[in-house]
Amino acid sequence: MENRVADITLNKDEMRLWGSLALQGIDNAMSGLATMVNREIRMSSLSLKQVPASEAPDLVGGADKMVIGIYLAFEGDATGHLMLVHQPDVALAIIDMLLGNEPGTTRDLNEMEQSALGEMGNIIGSAFLNAIADALALRLQPSPPEVILDMAGAILDVAFAEILQQTDDVIVAETSFGTSDRQARGTFLVIPSFNFLKVILSHAGVEK
Repeated sequence: MENRVADITLNKDEMRLWGSLALQGIDNAMSGLATMVNREIRMSSLSLKQVPASEAPDLVGGADKMVIGIYLAFEGDATGHLMLVHQPDVALAIIDMLLGNEPGTTRDLNEMEQSALGEMGNIIGSAFLNAIADALALRLQPSPPEVILDMAGAILDVAFAEILQQTDDVIVAETSFGTSDRQARGTFLVIPSFNFLKVILSHAGVEK
């Protein structure tokens, strides 16, 4: 492939900077979700990883695992990808939470249910990007969310198509979240392109 970047490895200080910004974004995203569902949302974990793209599906149970993904791309001063990934039963439990249903009410992913997940993705994605944009004076615009039921490998391939033109590795910010009263936990993946990382580091005074 042409114009590949040989190495996007971040050193400790660069990873710390990216982690700080990602945490700001995720905190803002969880606040937006809490407002949407009128419940406290708790983050149970946050990790920053650089992994080969071929291994990234393992973050959500393996390439052949059937999952429900909510995908957004973003553009503006930088490009990248945001994805919420859930096991199907977890996604149905989250829909009950979003719609105020009794647990176990939702059994299928119909138009209304997809719309609820899409709106959640829109709120989380926009809040995440707004926090980073405000911190670095950037313009970042998310695409409309797309709700996809497919194997994890196929869903992540959508996000990796651009990144793999530049590098074989992906840098992922991964968080799990849920409410205190419901066992409905999702995973939020932030998958920055090389361009996004370069813009972030440059605006923070670090040349990559």
